[in-house]
Amino acid sequence: MDWLKGARDAATNAVEFAGPLWESTETFLANPWMRALGLAIIVYLTIRVIASVYSGDKQNSELGPIGIRPHAAQRLDRSTIMLPRHLMPMNMDGVSAKLKLFYTYTDARGNRRKQLIHTMDHAHIAVSPVKLSKVASTIYGQEIPDVATSDVCFPPVEMEVAPAEMPATPERAPDYAALHKIIENWREDDDALLVSVHKDQYEEIKDKREGFIVAGAQRVARARAGNFIERWLGAGAARRRPNVVGSYYVKFEFSHDPWFVLTRHPDRELKMTAWLTVLTSMFALVMDAWPKAPPPHEVPSTSRPTFEAPVRPPRIP
Repeated sequence: MDWLKGARDAATNAVEFAGPLWESTETFLANPWMRALGLAIIVYLTIRVIASVYSGDKQNSELGPIGIRPHAAQRLDRSTIMLPRHLMPMNMDGVSAKLKLFYTYTDARGNRRKQLIHTMDHAHIAVSPVKLSKVASTIYGQEIPDVATSDVCFPPVEMEVAPAEMPATPERAPDYAALHKIIENWREDDDALLVSVHKDQYEEIKDKREGFIVAGAQRVARARAGNFIERWLGAGAARRRPNVVGSYYVKFEFSHDPWFVLTRHPDRELKMTAWLTVLTSMFALVMDAWPKAPPPHEVPSTSRPTFEAPVRPPRIP
C-alpha cells in the first residue's frame, strides 16, 4: 500500500508545515488592535459589496417619464445634467454618477420594452430647486421619423370622437400619426418633468433614438421584401418592430465608495443597510474590548484568614 503510505506522509508534512502558520495566526489575532483592523477591512469590503448588489441605482428604478431640453445657461458644460429637485434630492447637487438614458415603449404585442439610447460615464448632477421650463425644442420621445407605417407600430390611444368612416391608411408614419391624432391623445407623458443637457448631448440623444427606430423599420422591410434567407432570418422582426411614440427614462449609478454610501447616497435602504453593518461591527469591537470577568475558580478570595486553636485529642486515662 505505497499510495496509502505516501498519502500519510503528505498529510504529516502538511500538518507540520501548517502548524507554525496556525500558531502565528493565533498570535496575530490575539492582538486586539489587529482584530479591529481586520474587522474594519471586512466592513469596508462589505459596504462595497452591498453597493454593488444594489448597483448604486437610485431606488433601483428608472426616473421618468422625462422631457429633455438643451441647457439655458452657457456655463453648464457637456458633462452636466440638470434635474429638478422633484427627481433628485438637493444634497446630490455636484455629485458625479454614471447616467443611462432609455427609450421606453410598448411593442406590437403590448409588452413594455426599453432600449438603452445614451450613456454618460461621468455625468455631473446639477439640481434645480424649481421645475425647468418648457421650450420649443423639448423632446419627449415622440418625434416620429419618416418611415413606412407598416414597418413600425403605434401606441393605443383613446379617441374622443370616433370617425364616421375609416380613411385609407397613409403609407408614411408621420402622416398616420397626424391623421389619427396619436400625439394629441397620448397621455403617458402628461406628468413628465424636464431635464436639461448640453446641446451636443441633446443632438446625440435625438439621433440615437431616430437611428434605433429607422434600423428596426429597415429590418422589418428586409424581412418582408427580401429573399428566402432574409425572410427566414427576419421571421420575428414584425413582432419586434419599434414603436415611434414612447418616453424617455433616466437611470443613475452612483459611486460605491463606503463614505459616499454612508453619507450622500439617495437610496435610503442602501444607506440604512450600510449603517447597520457599521454599527454591528462597532458593537462587536466594544464587546471584544470590554473587560471580562475571570472564571469562578480563579476568583481570588477576599476573606481574611482565621486562626483557630488546634483541637486537642481527648486524653484516655
